[in-house]
Amino acid sequence: MISLFFSNTPKLPALSHFDLKKYVVGFSVDRLVPGVDNIRHDVFISPIFTAATRKIVTQLVKRHAGLEKRKPDHQNVSWAKEIESYKQLYKEIMRDALNKAKGLREPQVECLAQAAVVKMLLEEIRSQYDHLVGSLKKSARKSELAVHNDAAESPKLKNKLQLILQDRAALMERVGKEICGFLIDIERKEIQPMREAIFGNSGSFFGDVLGTPLLHLESADNELFVLSEYDVALGRRIEDPDRYEGLLYFVRHLISAVDGPDRSEKGFPMDKRAALPGVETPEMDEQAHKTYLQKIESWLLHLDNMDHLFNWQRTRAEVQALRKKKADPEEIARLKRLGKSQKLMLNYFYRQFLKKGLVERISAAYEMQPEYLEYCPPLVPQQIMQYLALPKARRVVRQRLKRLSTVYGRSFSLAPLNRKIKSMEQITTAKRKAYLVRFMHAFAHYHRDVSICDVIKDAIQRVQIATEEKIVTLSRENNTLYQFLLPNEQDSSKKPIINHVVLKADVRGSTDLTHRMNERGLNPASYFSLNFFDPISEILTDYDAAKVFIEGDAIILSIFERQDTPGDWYSVARACGLAINMLIIIQRSNEKSRKHDLPVLELGIGISYLDKAPTFLFDGNNRIMISSAINHADRLSSCSKTVRRAMANHKGPFRLYVFQTHSEEEIAATADDLSLRYNVNGIELNAEGFEKLTREIDLKMLPDAPGAGKNHKYNLYLGKFPTKSGRYQRLIIREAQIPVVHPVSLKPVRFTFKKYYEVCTNPGLYKWARKLES
Repeated sequence: MISLFFSNTPKLPALSHFDLKKYVVGFSVDRLVPGVDNIRHDVFISPIFTAATRKIVTQLVKRHAGLEKRKPDHQNVSWAKEIESYKQLYKEIMRDALNKAKGLREPQVECLAQAAVVKMLLEEIRSQYDHLVGSLKKSARKSELAVHNDAAESPKLKNKLQLILQDRAALMERVGKEICGFLIDIERKEIQPMREAIFGNSGSFFGDVLGTPLLHLESADNELFVLSEYDVALGRRIEDPDRYEGLLYFVRHLISAVDGPDRSEKGFPMDKRAALPGVETPEMDEQAHKTYLQKIESWLLHLDNMDHLFNWQRTRAEVQALRKKKADPEEIARLKRLGKSQKLMLNYFYRQFLKKGLVERISAAYEMQPEYLEYCPPLVPQQIMQYLALPKARRVVRQRLKRLSTVYGRSFSLAPLNRKIKSMEQITTAKRKAYLVRFMHAFAHYHRDVSICDVIKDAIQRVQIATEEKIVTLSRENNTLYQFLLPNEQDSSKKPIINHVVLKADVRGSTDLTHRMNERGLNPASYFSLNFFDPISEILTDYDAAKVFIEGDAIILSIFERQDTPGDWYSVARACGLAINMLIIIQRSNEKSRKHDLPVLELGIGISYLDKAPTFLFDGNNRIMISSAINHADRLSSCSKTVRRAMANHKGPFRLYVFQTHSEEEIAATADDLSLRYNVNGIELNAEGFEKLTREIDLKMLPDAPGAGKNHKYNLYLGKFPTKSGRYQRLIIREAQIPVVHPVSLKPVRFTFKKYYEVCTNPGLYKWARKLES
């Protein structure tokens, strides 16, 4: 029989009409090496961090159990300092995890650290709760046996113990939420920016894990908890139409039924249990079905999507606000179209929920608040909801309350619920639809957190926190131990250099500048020292740079990367950031010099990366570095006098241009760099350095680069990196093709396939890039 499922309904808008966002989980440890049992991954967490976690958990368990006396103000200050110290320990642990992930080029290493921290925390909370219960039982027995003890003391202890046992789930949940609140603060402010710099924008999954209330429940069947935390009351019986599993399949099916303009190809069931009676659905191959499932699921997991799909009233409010502001008419028209689509979608879902018998239950779930608290316990919210929505259930509820009134020592009046039944008869369709919007948002939130818990708990099962020395030693010797430690717990021995970067900054026209200053009776040595060498020396430590040597008009710096220290594998990024700051220093010095009629400085900076260690020789106690990167950086920092004269009036956002004037045969016949350069307050990075930079940080190509065209072919890349102190700095890199030009007129003839790379410094470019990011 052909289904009439879509008959007599207005054509629904395709989901492409809505601004639906995808929620990306991206959390797994399946690529990592298993530990000594060949099943789980061995993890060794910092003993200092573990001890600090135990101390914090112990205090919070006592506090939430009501066994901690009120602290004086000075102790509260001490507690705040203790929490701040704990947060810093967590930051260092997760930084170590990220650095190890970066070093191995494997993001799953950080996932393993996250899963291990969560497992350690949850186990510690259970352990300290059990320890507290054991201590109370022991104290109660001692008090009972003591001859000279206060007769009332033992009953008090037993009563307190009974309350703590009854409150077990809620107590552990409160402790877990409070500690995770500390960690979320660090995760969002400190760890997430570092993660984005290394691996790009990978979403906020772990922050959501830490913020998930369900994480701390041993069982998710606590209806009171789910209602208070998620604003949903779901059925538990198989026959309940609002049971979580069945409702999820139903919602997935409804979404699939309207996904896309060609309805004849949609509406296949997510699962046999989700199929609506009489709906014929086409077959799909297994991979296409899996991909489609993932798309639907990614929409369901993003909390904003329910409002995007159904909340036409919010859209209408936005339209009214924009009209008052006399905003862009096109934007107002777009929102009006969106509101119309949202109404159609809401009406469609409302009809289907109505057929399923869900609308009455959802309305009852929201109408029963807050009266249900008077009856729960002994009842559960689902029973109150059924009393309001299902006449057949009322007699059962009345009988149950009557039986339990003797147990609880009080009677339960059903008058408030009966009044609710009458008021529900007057509920308008508009209000029921508003309840449906509220429910869809709440259900999506609950479903997202259930999914998050499934993912993180599956990972936790695959983690073995190694505490026994035997396991630690065996796993370490077999290179299967993942260690996440504080800086002072790391091996402090100096690691061998594996590669290095050389930065050369060359002052333009230094000979002429020195001559003019001498003629005026000024001191060029102190001028260079105060305006160039000294202020640059002050910022070297923040970029982990060291001086190789200083000439009268130039400075050569190096940054080394060492084996097994991935936290410092940002040599190229830091060299680029250092070069930018050097030019900022020169600019500030020049502003001061102009005020006092002193000469201004112009630099050319070259950065050369070499993927091997330099060699060293010693002149007495002086270590001298030998590296071909020094000569290459010198060439990159140079500026042709001919080109500079030709480009004397050059204005624009870029300060570096490279030209080819020789034939390909001449270039191939020598190892020298025969290119001509314009480098005035510019920074050139060698090609190997750019390639290394793409491995250090996440570089995104910027669209619609300003000034690009037929005679100027280039791309712009944006990224950010952490300095040694943990501050983040942005970089914009220009990748441009080297043109062949006429050797005299410098007019372009053609473009080569060779490229050069400029580290951009123009403030306008960074302002433009920030706007693109926002």
